[in-house]
Amino acid sequence: MRLAISIGISPRQSLQSWRELAASLEADGVDRLWLIDSQLAMKDVYAGLYLAALATTRMELGTGVTNPITRHPTVTANAIAALAELAPGRALLGVGAGDSAVYGIGARPARVAEVEEALKYFRSELRDRAPLHLAASQRRMCTLAGRLCDGVILMGPAEPGFVRQQLGWVEAGIAEAGRARSDVEVNLVTTLSARDDAAQALDDVRSWASTEARLIADFAEVPAGLERFRDELAQAKADYDYSQHLSTHADHQSAVSDELTRALAVAGTPAECSARVAALLETGIDGCIFPLLGGGRAERLRVLKEVLSAVAAA
Repeated sequence: MRLAISIGISPRQSLQSWRELAASLEADGVDRLWLIDSQLAMKDVYAGLYLAALATTRMELGTGVTNPITRHPTVTANAIAALAELAPGRALLGVGAGDSAVYGIGARPARVAEVEEALKYFRSELRDRAPLHLAASQRRMCTLAGRLCDGVILMGPAEPGFVRQQLGWVEAGIAEAGRARSDVEVNLVTTLSARDDAAQALDDVRSWASTEARLIADFAEVPAGLERFRDELAQAKADYDYSQHLSTHADHQSAVSDELTRALAVAGTPAECSARVAALLETGIDGCIFPLLGGGRAERLRVLKEVLSAVAAA
């Protein structure tokens, strides 16, 4: 399994220190880096990707993820073509309907038909220069990804039952297009915090869980395993403050209980986290993407690598 992480460039971080961080992540064994595109919360995704391309030689680099609302597909194609030139064979295009970048300007996420149109454009313009990955959580988007994309970035709870359901939707799209399962890489985004004190680990990922809860509150169908949290999900959506998006100190994280946090993220002792990751991989997905939260990133990466090593050994 590739060591894949998702990360954003804080407005407080200098671009020079970001370039140095990108180089250190590659040196520490990161195989794939997905850079967040959220113009009101993070520094520019393409400036960050270009600097990372110049600072690295092996690590794959991609948008994690961009959208066709705040960036017209022609603008995105142009930017990704430049990344492919700077990092031949290492550029990735991750696309989604839009979340914080879209809501932050008072717009709505792209509809499935709009995403499909953008994907077809990217496929025709970029050809083989950058594999195309789609962030998806619900049935129609998962099926679309299976039909048209090289990869799927699954979003949702870290619960094997729902991940299997999502994978089934992707495989339905693959079959509809007459493709093979091996043609499409499927990865699940899930954050992880492993500590000897399980309560501290839960607190560490609570802010991320609040973001997930807010997204799931808008699902057409709440995953069966989360039905009992319906009121809590609605409260997380109502309390969410986009000005604190992805902040580990966000006030809105208090809306999410320990039980819901445990369902939405991988958190607990190292042994518990290894078992959770192993169970997710047993669903048939190809791997995971781990958001590297702010604060002590080097230590977070060390712990993540230890957990994944334990999974591999088991």
